[in-house]
Amino acid sequence: MGKFGSTRSGVITGLIAACALLACEEEKAPAPKPAVSVQPVPTAPAPPMPEAPKPKADKERPEKIDTTLTDARRAAIEAKYTPTKGFLLAKDLEDKLKNNKSLKDQKTALAAFDKLAKGKWVLFSGNAVNLTAQGFDMGIVYTKPLPQDTTGMSRQWFPVTVSDVEGYRQEAFKVGDMCVTLVKYAGGGKASPGYELVATGVWQ
Repeated sequence: MGKFGSTRSGVITGLIAACALLACEEEKAPAPKPAVSVQPVPTAPAPPMPEAPKPKADKERPEKIDTTLTDARRAAIEAKYTPTKGFLLAKDLEDKLKNNKSLKDQKTALAAFDKLAKGKWVLFSGNAVNLTAQGFDMGIVYTKPLPQDTTGMSRQWFPVTVSDVEGYRQEAFKVGDMCVTLVKYAGGGKASPGYELVATGVWQ
């Protein structure tokens, strides 16, 4: 073939070898891995915060309270609260007001009560009304019911607001609860300080 033909044949052979080598390299190259999609893991909602517990009364108040002042009860009260020795009873003061025929309205009745009780310790027993965080009201009746009144609705009364009362907590009382409260009467329908004797454990 001559020198040129020999050279051409060698070039062709070299090209075929190179192509074969490239084909082998492509076969050996690993196939690309498929992309992995990462899904976000859903987070559970936070549990609701528990409600703060409501304050509870230290002790349940008895359903029935005997309001009779016995000698033993007076002795126990005066032994624990020495400054109250010789305290008055609101019921006794009410009886004096009821027998006073000149008391025609709340103003004159309150003035008469002030003369009897101002500056003295007075024991109130009855239903607590108008409850607030600071205290409550106790009623003083100053007239007798009318003869035809069998329920006592015709009686006239005025409130005495007591405050700073040891043993009293508004959440432990309901409107109308019976209570026994020894309190220092300041006059003008106000009384403070005092003790709710059922709650303090003295009224046994």
